[in-house]
Amino acid sequence: MVFSRCYPFVSLCLLVTGLRALAADAGDWPDGAGARFRGEPASVFGPLALFRTKEAVLKRVPLRALSPEDCQRFHRAIADQPARAAQWSDARGKATRELVGTTKQLDFTSRMLVPAKLAAQREPELLVALYGYQNLPGSWLIVNNIGPNYQRIQRLHPGLASSVFYGLAPSAAEHENMALTAWMPWLVTDFAQQGRLGALRRFEQTGVARCAILTRHGDPLLLEEPTDMNIVRRCVDELVALAWLTDPYNTSAWADREHYGRAVRPLQFARTSTGPELIGNPLRPDGLRVRGVGRVEAQVDVDAAGKVTAVTLQPGSRVPEALAGPIADAVRRSAVFLPAINHGQAVAGTYAYVLEVPPASVGLDADAAWLDRSMRGEIPLRDWLLLTSLPVDEKDFSDIESVGPDGTVRMKAVAVGTAQVSGAAQASAFNTNFFDRDGPASVAAKIGQKQVIDGRTLTWRAVKSIDGYVDMKTGHKDGPDEYCVGYAWTEIEVSAPLTAWLGIGSDDGLKVWLNGELVNDRWLHRISHLDDDVVPLKLKAGANRILLKVQNKTRNWSFTARLRYRER
Repeated sequence: MVFSRCYPFVSLCLLVTGLRALAADAGDWPDGAGARFRGEPASVFGPLALFRTKEAVLKRVPLRALSPEDCQRFHRAIADQPARAAQWSDARGKATRELVGTTKQLDFTSRMLVPAKLAAQREPELLVALYGYQNLPGSWLIVNNIGPNYQRIQRLHPGLASSVFYGLAPSAAEHENMALTAWMPWLVTDFAQQGRLGALRRFEQTGVARCAILTRHGDPLLLEEPTDMNIVRRCVDELVALAWLTDPYNTSAWADREHYGRAVRPLQFARTSTGPELIGNPLRPDGLRVRGVGRVEAQVDVDAAGKVTAVTLQPGSRVPEALAGPIADAVRRSAVFLPAINHGQAVAGTYAYVLEVPPASVGLDADAAWLDRSMRGEIPLRDWLLLTSLPVDEKDFSDIESVGPDGTVRMKAVAVGTAQVSGAAQASAFNTNFFDRDGPASVAAKIGQKQVIDGRTLTWRAVKSIDGYVDMKTGHKDGPDEYCVGYAWTEIEVSAPLTAWLGIGSDDGLKVWLNGELVNDRWLHRISHLDDDVVPLKLKAGANRILLKVQNKTRNWSFTARLRYRER
């Protein structure tokens, strides 16, 4: 009797509970900061769950913020999404599929735009859409400065991202002219077919240059209007940060990916089987290379909990005998695995581990370091002293030798950066300096200090960078500003030795000395791109002096620089 009197109340409780559960399934999620929000699952990217909300861009939530049940709910919500295609021509992502047959690319041999060949490329995870027109403020700013880091991502994470230039010009001819003038190494929309590009057209704004980073499904991760270098840097750094999220050596992403994988793999393989999955690899190629390791091939036994129980190096390994044990131990102790799954159940399994150590490459190693977001910080380079300018005869500038895929115009020269060049061209203003007798370490510039060079009296003057950019013509009075060379000097102080990297671009030729040591030598004709060169530096405790030599041909004369470091 008591039960029957309470039954309607119990029914009401169950109904309310059911409605609450239904509402939660419809879009109620934890945000990782102790609150909840309503959103629609969009996709997983690296260690992040991405949600569509009322905001203009996707909301990002660390996968570890979701309970195992929420992970499974998220997985079910996106389970119908098409898998990333091995060939872009087969893409089914909302944004990526629309670019098939509607884009062109620059043929660097004929210097013409031709239909893009996407069959040989993998469908990218990210699209970087650049909206612009050559007479629209901000268009050149983003097009010129995103290139170097975009190319680094292509070299180190091939297929992850692809850029596309979307025209805001009044005509197809003007649209294509900008693409050709900029030597764009990415896709260019077929102007006549932009009406078919619904995913990109959604973010078009008349008369406004934009940079949008989209998922392959067309959801925005970033929307910016690149009106100044600070915003451009933000766009570039956001693209780099997204690439870092997918880097296999990004240890900060391992726990999120492991957490999500443990929750959803039983659902993914409920009716089939799969072997162990490597989430975190503790062996880094650069560290192995310096120890004489060429290849690591091993059988790794992984139990049902994901713990490595045994590591057996295989005959294909090229490992010094003394390192065989330590390498096996490192994999056993530090590798992060998800266990094998057999019809929804975690089981023991084996994993065929193969790591080929590539040959040393100073350029690639510097690129990898620059894209590494685990760096500790950035040292501002705001205050510079400039010494300008010394005239250079036009004959000291060579003709164009070639134009690279990244748009860099290379001048005819002999193996720049070697003693052979300096010896062969002592008369060249690029290879001789006012301090050659006493050495570059002797330069200790002061505001207002006079310097007599070739009978000309020049004065060191102070300038401040604007978001890292320095116009060598700022306050310029002494000498010409075309067919000339000038110097820039700054001093920074650190409390302890640091490993650092200088991201620098110049218009035109550039030499860089750190504490008197020549660390970068680039004789070429180019404009100042953000992070065009990445120069490894070893900073000593105390004061460190950076000296630049910038040679100008015509028009703009500038450099852009920023310094990042990693503590020992």
